[in-house]
Amino acid sequence: MRGPRVAFLLAIAAAVAPGGCFAQGSAAAPEQGGRAPALAPLGVGPLRIASHADLDVERIAIDVTVDEVVATYALRNKGRAALNLAASVATPGLQAFADDGEPWNLPAAMPENPIALAVSADGAPVATKADVAAYALGVDRRAEIEAAHLPLLPFAPQTAQALAGLGPRTLAELSALGVVSPRDPDHPDRPIFADWTLAVVHSWRQPLPAGKTTTVAVKYTPLKAEARYGHADALDLEDLKDEACLTPELLGAAQDKLRGADSALAVTEIALVNEPPVRWFDSPEASVSVRKPRPDAIVAFCGMDAKTADQAVVRGAELGGQDPRDFRILIIEPTAK
Repeated sequence: MRGPRVAFLLAIAAAVAPGGCFAQGSAAAPEQGGRAPALAPLGVGPLRIASHADLDVERIAIDVTVDEVVATYALRNKGRAALNLAASVATPGLQAFADDGEPWNLPAAMPENPIALAVSADGAPVATKADVAAYALGVDRRAEIEAAHLPLLPFAPQTAQALAGLGPRTLAELSALGVVSPRDPDHPDRPIFADWTLAVVHSWRQPLPAGKTTTVAVKYTPLKAEARYGHADALDLEDLKDEACLTPELLGAAQDKLRGADSALAVTEIALVNEPPVRWFDSPEASVSVRKPRPDAIVAFCGMDAKTADQAVVRGAELGGQDPRDFRILIIEPTAK
């Protein structure tokens, strides 16, 4: 066993880009010296729950598809008294642009819940409270943003429209606070961009009956990176070897699927990070299962059980790689060119 402490983060969504590169979107972005788009994963926080001497984390299981991730935690209260512990899940700090200047794409333009997060305990829905903040230069400027009638999500189409309609005085005030980019005097026709970071934490109190195990499931839509590889991009697949322990055998199998002139592959990448749900006590290793979207898909991740590589569900544990905190899953499937 490599040591405990496993829960998970994911990657932010990306739109399909031509060739063999990952991208976060297709809208106009600030000039970046011609740098090619690249995957820039952001982490959705794992389940966090208050530590207690009577709390044991018995099991962590992560079930992944291209459309859904479910992290399941078996939490046992071994004491004689019921517990009622604070718990939370944090979304990543969302900015208008990734480090490479590409805009993010999300499945839902909902600042309170951009990942369709849903929590349940023993199958019953859990009501969570969303704490929403919009940080500019480290200060929560949500009030100023809302007073200017700007959406809190810093990269939705309606946000771009609202920014374009800001009056000169309001724009100057928000720019002075670091909330938005100033207008470029040399290029007044260029758009204004949001410069705040949206941070959302979903919290609740989790009851744990005495002497029983409670199963808490955290479900969300994976915010994934996607790329398309054509026949001419077969060698570019080698760039993915270190991302998710893509073995020579799996790499060769993927390249074989690109032998035809009209062949193409869709590559989905989901990034996860190992962290514990509790701070002061150890947690068990997580088990991971990835369901293939089709029988001929290829799945790769560090710690996968090679014996399950050709099965409908690929399984693994002992998660590792170059950085166990930066855990990646690759799903490669043939697609129409």
